[in-house]
Amino acid sequence: MVFVDQSHDQIRCVKDFLNDHGIKTSNILKRSDSEAYELAISEFKAVKKALRHMVPFLCKKEIEGRGALDYYEGRITGNDLVSVFQTEVNAGRRENHPHKVVLDVLYTRPEGDRIMRRLRSEKFGSAFGRFRAKVTIEDFRRIREEYFDLGKDLVDLIENYPKYSKETIRRILGRDRGYVGVKGIGRVDTTDTTIRDPRAA
Repeated sequence: MVFVDQSHDQIRCVKDFLNDHGIKTSNILKRSDSEAYELAISEFKAVKKALRHMVPFLCKKEIEGRGALDYYEGRITGNDLVSVFQTEVNAGRRENHPHKVVLDVLYTRPEGDRIMRRLRSEKFGSAFGRFRAKVTIEDFRRIREEYFDLGKDLVDLIENYPKYSKETIRRILGRDRGYVGVKGIGRVDTTDTTIRDPRAA
């Protein structure tokens, strides 16, 4: 969310209002054209909080502010929000900024967020299967037993299991990213030092 005004005092008032309500903002910046000042809120939760606090005091932008808040809180779809903005353009209360890409957002913000998380998870799972180093169940078990039960150090394990990289062995031990690909099983979280059988992970 970005606020723009030619008056530094106006932008300062907005910044003070937001900061007084616990909303973190950027510093006030002068735009490159030197004709206006701007203030930004970058965190999504902070944007919603700002809208909740500001909407009761808005005049010119009240309809747009309420529409944006309704979208963020899941009461209307993205297409509904675009309609709100277009209505304001038609009424002469909002500048018309043509889009090169046709916007078609069928979902509310929370619905879209859930869909994107699912797609990212599926994409990650696919990439994991293609690119993550995989270890055998037997090697997984032996490496952990040698480290946790027999006290061998990382250098010994790297030497004893040259087919695996240092990073892979660290992941097997839960010392790196906390998961590893195991043949026949897939992703196994390894941060539990009691795990000996990856099928129990």
